[in-house]
Amino acid sequence: MSNYFNTLTLRQKLEQLGKCRFMETSEFEEGVNALLGKKIVIVGCGAQGLNQGLNMRDSGLDISYALRQVAIDQKRDSFVNASSNGFKVGTYEELLPTADLVINLTPDKQHTSVVNAVMPLMKKGATLSYSHGFNIVEEGMQIRKDLTVIMVAPKSPGSEVREEYKRGFGVPTLIAVHPENDPEQKGWAQAKAYAVATGGHKAGVLASSFVAEVKSDLMGEQTILCGLLQTGAILSFDKMVAEGIDAGYAAKLIQYGWETVTEALKHGGITNMMDRLSNPAKIKAFELSEELKTIMRPLFQKHMDDIMTGHFSKTMMEDWANDDKNLLTWRAATGETAFEKQAITTQEISEQEYFDHGTLLVAFVRAGVELAYESMTESGIIDASAYYESLHETPLIANTIARKKLYEMNRVISDTAEYGCYLFDHACKPLLSDFMKKVSTDVIGKKFTSDNGVDNQQLIAVNKAIRNHPVEKIGATLRASMTAMKVVKTA
Repeated sequence: MSNYFNTLTLRQKLEQLGKCRFMETSEFEEGVNALLGKKIVIVGCGAQGLNQGLNMRDSGLDISYALRQVAIDQKRDSFVNASSNGFKVGTYEELLPTADLVINLTPDKQHTSVVNAVMPLMKKGATLSYSHGFNIVEEGMQIRKDLTVIMVAPKSPGSEVREEYKRGFGVPTLIAVHPENDPEQKGWAQAKAYAVATGGHKAGVLASSFVAEVKSDLMGEQTILCGLLQTGAILSFDKMVAEGIDAGYAAKLIQYGWETVTEALKHGGITNMMDRLSNPAKIKAFELSEELKTIMRPLFQKHMDDIMTGHFSKTMMEDWANDDKNLLTWRAATGETAFEKQAITTQEISEQEYFDHGTLLVAFVRAGVELAYESMTESGIIDASAYYESLHETPLIANTIARKKLYEMNRVISDTAEYGCYLFDHACKPLLSDFMKKVSTDVIGKKFTSDNGVDNQQLIAVNKAIRNHPVEKIGATLRASMTAMKVVKTA
């Protein structure tokens, strides 16, 4: 197998990178009809597998789980997840030959072996689905020509797929049909029905391509969605403690601060998030974020370049082959950070206090979102796709940090996301060493100022720069369709 993207001509690469259309509500009027009565078998029952299955069953579809015999015999987590929730569980040989739709929701590093095991058992004309196109795009997996290949990719961790569905909403979802595998021209109808079944149509669905999903997803995960949140959490906590802020308070401000400030981001973009600050703090956050963008831009561009060329995928797969040596080393190091080990205070922190005492957190988010968006669009990824992978998914990742800090985030994201997060974090922290030396508790840990006086012309210029960034313009258009969005209550 070889990297599928690298086999394409420049014209084909740009064409597939540019595939991203925000779908109209009317396109989902058929609901789940295209999959009603079909036998749907999910392979794998981790965070995505279980939570997507729960949503699909609640939407009226027939869901069962195919697991390896050893997972069933040893009653591994995947077996317990599926069976304890009342799903039918069987082996590949028992369930796959009669399946109309087989959904591969195993970890990315297992896709090649899983698909090679699954494909011979699938009946002629069935459909194979992914929620991440890494196996097709980066590993170049070739699928039997009689099989339809689709992708339905919720833009969030599996836990949030379920939580948003239970709130009556959903998470933004990207759908695609592999151009090499749609012999019966049924791929789009099934992908749309699948998106409805998981609740994605309520948050917005993008009709895209496997290529656009993979290249944008890898970039967002490594930079703002996971990597910069990890870097910002560790650096901000260490700075507060070094400057005399109570460690329990500092830990809580970070753990729940990301969720609080990005909840504002979800509902009204960077504009709304920045508007929650006092005028002097907004100007300060803007100045800090501009400095952060200057420092980090080369790193963001390097990650985007490495993703586009396939270098990132190559090095990650080499680590897979080396028993995840780098991944496991980085995971252990993260678990030993002072932030991760610190118990949080029982002191109540009001919603506004997270903003008032977290000016630096806001600056990190603004810088990361804008840099990720700019890096993606400069590489040919269309604006709507870049928006979802840089801005809208950020609060969904931040929600996981609120549960059990960085451990929870890295536990529920994909293995490719976790590897990229650590890779970015270890490169980013040294870059920000001098920047953090200049930071004081007036921007992280305490209120910036009690004086609300600012220069009017300076405030106007800052507001104009924030509101006219391209991610704000496309975001306003896309969020206008998210009428069912629910508020997340913060601890």
